[in-house]
Amino acid sequence: MRTVILGAGALGCFFGARLQQNGHEVTYVARGAHLAAMQGDGLRIESRSGHFSLDRVDATDDLMKVGQSDLIFFAVKNYDVEKTLSEMASLVGPATAIMTVQNGVWAQKVLAARFGAHRVLPGAVYLPADIKEPGVIRTPVEAETGGITFGPYEGGTSEQAFKAHEAFASSGVPAMLSEDIWRSLWEKFIRLSAFSATTVSTRLNIGEIQKTEATRKLLKSLVDETTAVAKASHDTIPDDAGESAFDFLMGLPTDIHASMLDDLLRGKRIELDWLSGDVIRRGRELGIPTPSHQFAYAVLAPFREGRPEGSN
Repeated sequence: MRTVILGAGALGCFFGARLQQNGHEVTYVARGAHLAAMQGDGLRIESRSGHFSLDRVDATDDLMKVGQSDLIFFAVKNYDVEKTLSEMASLVGPATAIMTVQNGVWAQKVLAARFGAHRVLPGAVYLPADIKEPGVIRTPVEAETGGITFGPYEGGTSEQAFKAHEAFASSGVPAMLSEDIWRSLWEKFIRLSAFSATTVSTRLNIGEIQKTEATRKLLKSLVDETTAVAKASHDTIPDDAGESAFDFLMGLPTDIHASMLDDLLRGKRIELDWLSGDVIRRGRELGIPTPSHQFAYAVLAPFREGRPEGSN
């Protein structure tokens, strides 16, 4: 399967490297020092299930040199989605599938509107990963977290979904097919929106939040608000979705935090508008109060475009 990793950061490189290791043709679209490292030295994956290196990878920042593919693994940040659509049009052929793994429940509809719902495979990734250094990807808990769940945009099954799942599973990627991917997306969004809001607002790992009563109550309130929005938006969200999400967050390893905190501390843009911001917007449309997410949004709004000038 010819695959293009569009937005080859930590997650894209991990999945791409697994596919390439198993003999699939993979092109990585990246930029900056990370691209230069891949072009010069290849790609290294550090994982609890085993380290491995690819001495040579096909990496570029020029989409005009890429061509059409069987699968586009679309992993750009939410704030880059719309500007990337016109640039990626040359990669999309008659049978190309687009697997989109953005955080939240927004980008999937944008891609479906532009390229057709029939070719979009929304995915929910359950895999912490980061760029340890340019050209080196680290994922500490690969086997335990479930990897990726994906499925057809309109539900049910499809040949494209089966082919992608076969390629991922045979490459050692923890992957699951879903016939109701929107349920999976919303269930992840409940957890992620609350996890991000609390760990980023407090600048803390989840462990301190788990053991601090007042902050734990804030976490629960954030979960409850997003759960109410999710249930009003998708009719297969289970009644115990909020309880399950909170239990999941309370059971996380104490030394982890949302990746958005890493972006904030590094002075990068953050995806606030597609997490708490989206909960607030949808809540307003549905008549559902979201005061805890409004609080988190107010605290983090000055950092939306990166570290404010003059701040520490």
